[in-house]
Amino acid sequence: MTQYVIKDEVCFRAVEKPGFVALVNEFELRFQMPNRKKVAVPMDVKIGWNSTYKMLDIALKYRIVFERMVEECVPFIKYFRENDEKGRAKMLPSAEDWDNAKAFVHFLKNLYDLTLQLSASKTPTSHLISLSMFALQIEIEKKCTDSDLTLSKVAKAKKLKFDKYWGDWSTVNPLIFIANVLDPRNKLQMLKVSVKKLKVGGLTNVYQVQQVQHLCDRFKDDLVSLWAEYKGVNDTVLNQTPLLECEDVGDSSNKGDLHLFDELYDGVQEEIEQDRLNQISNEVDKYLADEMEKRSNPNFDLLEWWKLNASRYSILSLIAKDIFAIPSSTVASESAFSLGKRAVDPFRTCLSPKMVEALVCTNDWLRVENFSLYKDPTDDDLEFYREIEEIEKSMLLYSLV
Repeated sequence: MTQYVIKDEVCFRAVEKPGFVALVNEFELRFQMPNRKKVAVPMDVKIGWNSTYKMLDIALKYRIVFERMVEECVPFIKYFRENDEKGRAKMLPSAEDWDNAKAFVHFLKNLYDLTLQLSASKTPTSHLISLSMFALQIEIEKKCTDSDLTLSKVAKAKKLKFDKYWGDWSTVNPLIFIANVLDPRNKLQMLKVSVKKLKVGGLTNVYQVQQVQHLCDRFKDDLVSLWAEYKGVNDTVLNQTPLLECEDVGDSSNKGDLHLFDELYDGVQEEIEQDRLNQISNEVDKYLADEMEKRSNPNFDLLEWWKLNASRYSILSLIAKDIFAIPSSTVASESAFSLGKRAVDPFRTCLSPKMVEALVCTNDWLRVENFSLYKDPTDDDLEFYREIEEIEKSMLLYSLV
């Protein structure tokens, strides 16, 4: 064998022949090497729906693997034959369960993406609040009439909770809508389109149009009042500080605009064309009548736009600077919808309960303070020691006398 392989080099000469190379190339196109990559599926955390989304999203990608485990993996089958902590029997996931998971992942993804956008800490987010709530309300209303009865039932329950906090737009802080109006890609037209797309039960089209106009007039009046307040305070300073007028630009902070917003932008241009004939009596009217920035610009920078257009809208730019400094969320996205005190990172959610317990115990052992008999004296102790020394000195002097 040694002579065959090393001395005569028969194996090497065989694989170098054109016929063998062509045969290998033919086989390479028909056979796929098995993937041996290990994948960790995050475990669900009951106090946070974002972990549920991550778990279902990854599990759906490896549905075939789980279906194969039902046939061959004994520990997997044994796990689902046990009862949970409430004594209910665990069932192996059926085809219907996978279909429900697929439907819920699409629904949860919208919530997850909105949460990430509103939790951003390095870009302005106040102008996204009303737009996100409108988009979310439209999405929930669509799911309420979904053919999937389970998803429809959940969406109706979520709609009741949504309406509790956001159902009446007249009670919402007007700064949320003013921030949206101060986005030159939205202005008042975005609010009009958003409200029109909402399904208001029992209202005629005429009444709904009147309601939309009433809301927009209210938000415009609020912005005009705010502009007048700022003008009275800053007029003298602005007259002494001339500003240079620059060209419009735009931002990289909103490259990840959600597809949920697409439906809301369709009718915006039509709305602004109808409002161009309005009489311009102040800076707010001028801003609303000017041409809107195109949403298709991937490099639009909201803060930079207001900075470079401060000479055109001297008072509004000051309002925008203050409003866009307001964060939409005061907590991290990991704990935005969590009932617990801390959010578990993605790495630890993939660990088994025994491994987590071992890590926690080991961490406690490593961080334990070293035991020491030495104790730093307190102020009272030091005062007591000084009194003892004084007594000893006086006794020593008395004995010498």
